[in-house]
Amino acid sequence: MSFIREENPEEIKSLLKNYRKEDIRFNDPHFENQLFVREGNKDEVIKNLLNPENLVYTYSEKGKYGDTIHCLHFKISNTRTMKLPIIFDRKNRKCLYIITYIMRHRHWENMVRRKPR
Repeated sequence: MSFIREENPEEIKSLLKNYRKEDIRFNDPHFENQLFVREGNKDEVIKNLLNPENLVYTYSEKGKYGDTIHCLHFKISNTRTMKLPIIFDRKNRKCLYIITYIMRHRHWENMVRRKPR
């Protein structure tokens, strides 16, 4: 994957507000396995996507198959950040396709300062 560009979190927040719970799709079984290993909660993932007030940073990159992957970083607490790589409207259908679940146990401000290259 190659880095494309940093995005405005406010634009992504407005995009996310157009989706409903029924529009969310998961990359199973990979997503479920990562959720289990990292002791995550599927309801928390859905809640953050549908109410994106905690979205603090986002960038996009080109995926392996030519899709644009949006990496969304949500502030969970001062020391935890949830990273969700998603694809908007996969296969020309209105959906949020969540590729995996990553929970980082570090200050989210440091993640934002270190921009991916």
